[in-house]
Amino acid sequence: MHRIRTLIICILILLLALPVLSIRAETEQAEDLTDSFRFDFGSDPDAAKRILRDRKQYYTFRADEAFTLTWDTEVRDARLCISWQEPPENVSVTQYAADGTALLTETLVPHPDSVIPLLQDARSAVVQAGENGMKVLFCAVLGPGELPEPFHEWQETPDHLDYLLISTHPDDDVLYLGSIVPTYGAEQGYVGTIIYVTCQNRTRADEAENGAWAMGLRYRPVFLGMKDVDNSANKSAKEKFQYSELLVNTVRIYRKLHPLVVFAQDLNGEYGHWQHKLTAKAAREAFSLAADPTFDPDSYEQYGAWQVQKLYLHLYQKDKLTVDAHAPLSFFDGRDAYDVACEAYRKHETQQRFRFKVRRDNGAYAFNRFGMAEGVVPAGTDVFDGIDERLLSNYVEPTPTPIPTEVPTQEPAETPTPAPTPTPAPVTPAPTENVRETVPKPAAQDLRPLLWIGIVTVATAAIVGVTAYFWTKRQLSKHPPDDKE
Repeated sequence: MHRIRTLIICILILLLALPVLSIRAETEQAEDLTDSFRFDFGSDPDAAKRILRDRKQYYTFRADEAFTLTWDTEVRDARLCISWQEPPENVSVTQYAADGTALLTETLVPHPDSVIPLLQDARSAVVQAGENGMKVLFCAVLGPGELPEPFHEWQETPDHLDYLLISTHPDDDVLYLGSIVPTYGAEQGYVGTIIYVTCQNRTRADEAENGAWAMGLRYRPVFLGMKDVDNSANKSAKEKFQYSELLVNTVRIYRKLHPLVVFAQDLNGEYGHWQHKLTAKAAREAFSLAADPTFDPDSYEQYGAWQVQKLYLHLYQKDKLTVDAHAPLSFFDGRDAYDVACEAYRKHETQQRFRFKVRRDNGAYAFNRFGMAEGVVPAGTDVFDGIDERLLSNYVEPTPTPIPTEVPTQEPAETPTPAPTPTPAPVTPAPTENVRETVPKPAAQDLRPLLWIGIVTVATAAIVGVTAYFWTKRQLSKHPPDDKE
């Protein structure tokens, strides 16, 4: 009987583990299919080594150069993943069928990494350099599943945002603004992204995207590419970072992405960093300038004017807002915003040698304390309070309720009293042959999942029962019970 109980427990554990196993299968890492493809990088044998194997030194293609990849059989959900030393300009990818017919040509958006889905009918692809050439750090072909860092399947940033974070450096978005994306973006579903003002290092760009993805950001962040200058640099070095350029860039971002709410850093630069101060100052000054048609006529002509509804600054002391950093977030399996931000900061591996850490509530530079510095609507108690809901990205126009039309009541006309009619003789109805009343039936729900669960449960119980019966019978035949009366 002990073995039977053990068998039953094992079966129950297996049944309980099935949902977990299915979820695990859905989030498996993407398989590396690179070796199944043939790459042609031209006559230089060093190109393949750098791009496919070394992955540390980039390879430069001139404007008239390209590389190709070919494959023999259909591939499903495969993706060509390219990491660039510098974001590509006017680089195109054309996919061809086996007979050489061009199926699709697309110009890549200039980002640090590109993920290009391969068509099922395609058998080759050509990556063509733009007029300025291209610098390829490495590339791979990956199958379905979760992409490895630094690749992420970003959604392209729309031209209307609910919120926007302006981060001076990669990791400032986590250390000082890191409660916003997990809480309002990932958990509550508001649409937003992050602007990184300075980032000229390829490694820091990877860390920025990895950290943003860990916080739940799914709309591709934007890199302005301005010069990162150390806090202790001399005057000539700091002159490479011009406030006038930063201000114009900020106004253009407001006009292009149309954010309703903007979050930026501390006017005092948190720990006093001069670039933090200028970023916060520009974010505040651009609040009104983006709505002024006379400022930067070029961007006004291209995008039009835009009025941001609210501007929150880190640690600002008026109209204070403290984001709940302790609430469990279902998007992150119950972890809170603080745990998520701490994990995101660990993605910034080059910064771990410094003393910085994510702090919350009353801690110094707490990542969840803000104040509304500018606004055209009242602050309220939450981020989107006071903003017309029709401006939000998830707004759904309600279905209007039809108003019944009043029918005028007519005066009854005088009618003569009818003469009495003789009562008709009763009529016997003719017999009917299996006449069935047609009554509309409500739409039935799809009960197939429950049916399968029931079948599996009954089958399992039957197997266990039959196994137990024959096992017991066998044991009794081997060892009949003693008669102790």
